[in-house]
Formats: sequence, structure tokens, C-alpha cells
Amino acid sequence: MGILNLVLGLKDVKADGKQHVGTLCKEFKESFGTELRLYKSLTTGRGAKRASSKQTLASICDKKVDGFTIKKSHTVGNIEQQFKSKMGIGIQVMQPNGEDFAPNNMRLKDVAKMK
Repeated sequence: MGILNLVLGLKDVKADGKQHVGTLCKEFKESFGTELRLYKSLTTGRGAKRASSKQTLASICDKKVDGFTIKKSHTVGNIEQQFKSKMGIGIQVMQPNGEDFAPNNMRLKDVAKMK
């Protein structure tokens, strides 16, 4: 299964406090083919401040950062909730076009297939 995921590009992504926002976003894009937007607070709506790619996750989090794994079988809503509860920050998973938000009930592996 690990080789299949590597060939398809759908490998799990680890998120932890030492990681830079830019590194996480790059790994997420490489693995799932779509953009991950991280914010400096739980607010992700209009006017929300996006985190700089050079900041570490620990520097923008309200909570002590325990790492976790983002899996292709997780739904968009599940990933957003994990960041909220484990790190105290808001995120948005975008559709591959980079303009629209991915539906919360869609699995990451299915978001990657959207056109």
C-alpha cells in the first residue's frame, strides 16, 4: 500500500509545531494536489490574516502543538477540526482550481481528483 500511495502521490502528511507553514503547504500540495491555507487564528472568513510561510506552526498556534497525521481518507471537515482542536488555528482546504473551498464532507483523496 505504501508504494501505491507513493506512485499515486497520495501519501500521508505529518503536521507538527517545528514545521514551517510553507513546508506543510508544499507537502500538502504535493500529496493531495490542492492548496492548504493556514490562518493565524480560528477565523478563516473575509479579512482573516493568513499565516506567513516562514512561520512555524508553533508560533501561530494558541495551544501546545502535538503533531498529527493528515491522511487521504480524512474528510476536509475532519482536517479542519483537527487543526482547530489540536492547534487552535483555522485552515481551509481549497479545490484544485485554487479559487473555491473544498466541500467539508469530501475526502482528501476525492478532492485531489476534482477538475
